[in-house]
This record gives sequence, C-alpha cells and structure tokens, in this order.
Amino acid sequence: MKRKLPAYPLFVKDPNFSLWCTAEELNKTQVTCWFGEEKPLYGFVKLTDGTTWCFLGDVRKTGAKSVKNARQTKVEVSSFKTTYTFDLDGSTFTADFVSPLPLDDPMLVSEPVCYLSYRFSGDAEVEEVSLFVNRRVAYTSDARLPVNDKCRNYSYNLGKNEVAFIGLKRQLYLSNNEDCYGADWGYWYLCGDKAAALDCDDFAKYLLSGDKNFKNLGEEKYIAAFCFEKEGFIEIAYDSVVAIDYFGDFKKSLYLEKHTVLEAIVDVRKNKAKIEARLDEIDKELKIAADKISPDYYEILTASLRQSVAAHTAIKDNEGNLVFLSKENGSNGCIGTLDVSYPSIPLYLIYNTEFVKGMLRPIIRFARMPVWNFDYAPHDVGTYPHCSGNVYGARGDGKYAGLAKTAFGEIHPQYYLFPESNGEFDDNMQMPVEECANMIITLAACYAYDGDLSLYKESEDLCRKWVEFLVKYGLKPTNQLCTDDFAGHIANNLNLAVKASVGIACYAGLLKADGKEYEKYERIARDYAREIETFSRKFSHSPLTWDDGEDTFGLKYNLLFDKVLDLGLFSQEFREREVDYYLKVTERFGTPIFNRKSYVKSDWTVWAAALTDDKAKRQKMLEPLVYFLQNSPLRIPFGDWYKGDTGEIRYFRARSVVGGCFALLLGIRKDFFNKEEK
Repeated sequence: MKRKLPAYPLFVKDPNFSLWCTAEELNKTQVTCWFGEEKPLYGFVKLTDGTTWCFLGDVRKTGAKSVKNARQTKVEVSSFKTTYTFDLDGSTFTADFVSPLPLDDPMLVSEPVCYLSYRFSGDAEVEEVSLFVNRRVAYTSDARLPVNDKCRNYSYNLGKNEVAFIGLKRQLYLSNNEDCYGADWGYWYLCGDKAAALDCDDFAKYLLSGDKNFKNLGEEKYIAAFCFEKEGFIEIAYDSVVAIDYFGDFKKSLYLEKHTVLEAIVDVRKNKAKIEARLDEIDKELKIAADKISPDYYEILTASLRQSVAAHTAIKDNEGNLVFLSKENGSNGCIGTLDVSYPSIPLYLIYNTEFVKGMLRPIIRFARMPVWNFDYAPHDVGTYPHCSGNVYGARGDGKYAGLAKTAFGEIHPQYYLFPESNGEFDDNMQMPVEECANMIITLAACYAYDGDLSLYKESEDLCRKWVEFLVKYGLKPTNQLCTDDFAGHIANNLNLAVKASVGIACYAGLLKADGKEYEKYERIARDYAREIETFSRKFSHSPLTWDDGEDTFGLKYNLLFDKVLDLGLFSQEFREREVDYYLKVTERFGTPIFNRKSYVKSDWTVWAAALTDDKAKRQKMLEPLVYFLQNSPLRIPFGDWYKGDTGEIRYFRARSVVGGCFALLLGIRKDFFNKEEK
C-alpha cells in the first residue's frame, strides 16, 4: 500500500480529543494522541462461526493468540473521513473514522462527537462489531498522577441505545497547561446498540473465552460499545466539562450552550445521514477546486483540514461572541497565538470568517488591559487551556522570578489582573512588527470575505496604534523575532518589511471602507513597497535582509495578501522572480524559508506557491510537500517545521497552521474595499 500521510486522523475534535494512527496498518500499532502517547483502542469483528477479527489496535500486546488480525487492503483519506478496508478470509470489512467538522456549522464543529461507521459484506455472518476504549484515554501518563485504580466507568440506557463512560474519580478541571499533554479531567463516552463498563477480566473473557495466554493487564478498566448488524456505527465523545479559563471565567465548550454531551451524542446519531451528506458535499467541492490547481493539491488539503480545526477549542465570551482558541501543539503550548492564527486563516476565510474573528477577539481583549502597555500587539493570551494573558517573553528573572519560568506544566499568574506593566514582559522576546501586521491584515481579510467592518470598528483605536508602529519601524525592522522565531532574531528582515507594507495598505483599505481618509497610509505603503522592490531588483531575487546580497534569500510568503487582496503594492513580475529562485533552491522535502538552515515550513510553502500565476511552477512547489507527507521519517501528525534535505521533524506537530495550505484556493478579491470580486 502506498503511504498517504505520516499519521492518519481517526477521531479528532480539539487538542484533548485527538486520536491518530501512526502506522500504515491500523491493527499493527496502538492508537495514539497527537503527541504520541498510546491510548489503547481496540476494534473487533465477531463472526457467527466463532472467529474474532481485530481491525483496530495492536491486540498482540494483550497476549491474545486466538484473535485474528484482519488483513488491511486499502486506506483512503478525505476531508473528514479516514477509511480502512480489510479482508476477513474472503469477506470485506470497511471502517470509516469520521470527524464532523463542517466550518459552516460552528455548533457541530464544537460538539465533541466522532464516530466509527462500518460495513460488512461476504458470505459470513456478523455476530457483533465492537469498539473498546482503555482507561488510559482519560489521563496522561505521568508519575505525578497516582492513577492506579482511580478511574470510574459505568454504562446505562440512552433512548434506544446504550452509552458507557470512563474518567478519573478525582476531577481536577484545567489542572495543567503542559504542551505535549492531554487533559486529566473530563469523561469519555461510547455509544452503540449496547455498551458496557468492563474491567481487565471482562475484556479477556470477551476476547478469548478464557484463553489462558491472556496477558495480565492489572486493574485496567475499559468501556465498550457493540453493534449487531452488517452495517452500523459507534460514537465516541469527550466531555471536558470545563474547557477554557477565559480571563478568569471558566468557560464550557460552545456546544454546551445548546445541549449536554449526551444530547449531542443523540443529536449526531439522529442526524447522521444529514451530517454525512453535508460532509460529502464539502469534500466533493473541495476536490474539484483542488484538482484545478494541481493533481496533488487535494492530498495536501485532506492532510490539513481536520488537523487545523481540531487544534482549537470553541467557546463564547461574556458578550455571546464566538471565540476560537488554538493550542500551539508541539511548540510551546500557548493559547490563542496570533502568529499561529495568521498562517491558518486561509482555511477559515474560505469557509467561515466567524472563526477568524474568534481567533482575534482574545488578542484584542488582552491588548486593552493595563498590563499590556506596549505599542504593538501581543503574541498570545496564555498557555492552553488558560487565557491568563501573554506568556511568550514573560520574564523569569529579577522581581518576577518564578512567575513564568517555564511554559511547561506551570499555570501562569493572572496577568490580566496586573496593573500597568513595569517589567513583567521582555520586550526583546516579542514580535512587534509581526503581530501588528498580523492583526491588521487579518481584520482586512475578514472584511474582504464577508463585508463586515464591526470587529475592526471595535478595535479601531488599537489598529491606529499598531499601524503607526508599522509606519515607524516596519520598513527596516530592528533586530527582532518574527513568526519563524526558531530562526532567532533577524535585523532588517525584508520579509517583515513586506508584511509591514501590506499591513499599512490593509489599514488604508479599512479606512476607505469606513468612509475615512486613507490616502496617507496608502501612499506610505506604496512608497515602502517601491523601495523594497527597487532594492531587490539589484539581484536575481530578494535577499534575506536589507544588509544582504545575492548569496542570501528568504521566502517572501508575506506577499500573499498583497496579491489576494489586490493591493497593487508589488508587481507580479517581482513575485514570479521570487518563485523562480525558490525553485532553484528547493530541496527533496521542500523549499527552505531562508539560506541559513534547511528549514521548511509547510504552510509557508503553499503561500509561496500561491504567488505565481504559472500552474507548472505551483506544481513544482507542491511536489516536495506531497513527497514529505508520503516519506517523512517520523510518523506523527502533519509537522509544519522540518528539514528540507532529510524531512526530519524539528518540533512542531499537529498544529493549526496547516490551515494555511488552503492559500491556493483564496482567489483574488479585486478591489476588495469596494467589494467587487473577480
């Protein structure tokens, strides 16, 4: 079987509900959460002839010898579904792992319910199909957590079906904020025709009918769900109970405004056909659009969509507005990171701008608080699941020693309650030009796609302050970080200068749309762009910085919104020259973001590919990305930072930024401030 992805999404809904297969064969490995910890799930098909087949999970680890491993013949990936096909001695078993994440329905996106849908065909007769979930799904293994037999599990009727749940007896909501860590709170549910709460002996009896070779798994607990027809489905759900600490308010997930987790399970079951029809419609439309771009593009998008959405949690603020909070998975665990939201927005601009606004609202709120007295936008609003205020660059020395010495495992202080800042944050560890431009560009892009100025008008005073910062410092930025902070500080960064000019032009456009004088900022943006392009024409391509020359380069992915929003700052000839050079330095796994290291960013690769109008060039930019998906040495969810020569993943995994891979579908918003779409 040809590999399609480094890891396959099974059940993914949010950072704590994110289960993956990290091997090519579903029943020769254990299911893991996004950061790699095993979460044993087992799927079985029992036939009336007495044979039991395993299609999910590594049953060999149980010591079971009488259970047969179904032979996997195919795996397929679409936007919301991963489908496995198995041979059972002449019979065929097909399993769909579905995550309902249609972005036009925020409530359904928020509902923490996924499901396994299956079909059986052949001469054999099905006795039952089952899904077992081990207690380890309910917590993260850690020496600090004395679990032993401290889980509870239970089953009961749910209308015409049955449901079982499992979770820790001691529920400490929002009790940690580590990066590569899941929740040690909440409850997991299975729903089928029948359901059961089991212990280790029950599991052994079910599988083996008393087989003495069964490995003693101690005090393990399980929940299980069963179906008895040739076609059926089993739901899996996770109820966090409390989802987010939002500036001191403990917020539940968005769906709980409508109904409970059990009602959500019933709702999905009742509307399964309607939900699947909508998911299939979105997927079909996406494939048609992707195939027009490149024969490989659909594969990239299907690797991106579920991962990006499931790296977020949706809540409502006290005013009833949608808030959509990302977790920096495999990065530092920050919540609501602005320079993580910015690269992800192409996906959400296409399907629902409300999610983009939901990313911006917490940044706007914190930026108004006394503790944040900088003239630029903050990097983040805390460490997931705590919105406590910006933690990136929080000091760990001097007066504030111990308050924020690490982002891993320590819940930061309530920065949102602090008075005017007098040293809590290290100015040198911020991203001033980056974040100011991110906010303004994103607000402008939202308006371009939905015609709604309201969020901009609510933050008009902040935008004015941020654009003045760009005017003053954007053309030749000081030695500072950008979103590619792993590259370290870079002075006179030309890509940041591009971003600043685009940000200033976007601000001019927002002023124009609001009926206000805009010419001053439009002129400044054009002057900056002209200076950048004139300087770059001295060389075959634009250098990394104002101080560099022909022997350096940097990916100018920030040109994207100049093109998409038709700002007219940079010429198409300039963009084509850039792409021509990128193709010259492209390595086996992708195009490096600059000359200093062989570092590739998957999202920026697609943004760069979107700069050219030449379909053949776009294809050449995308091919190494597809090659990475099929050949990356580390089997983890889609990593967005890796080495171009070896494919070696650096740190990032399962992050929301891969929503940026949808950049090629954005199209051109011709004179978007007048809402005339080409």
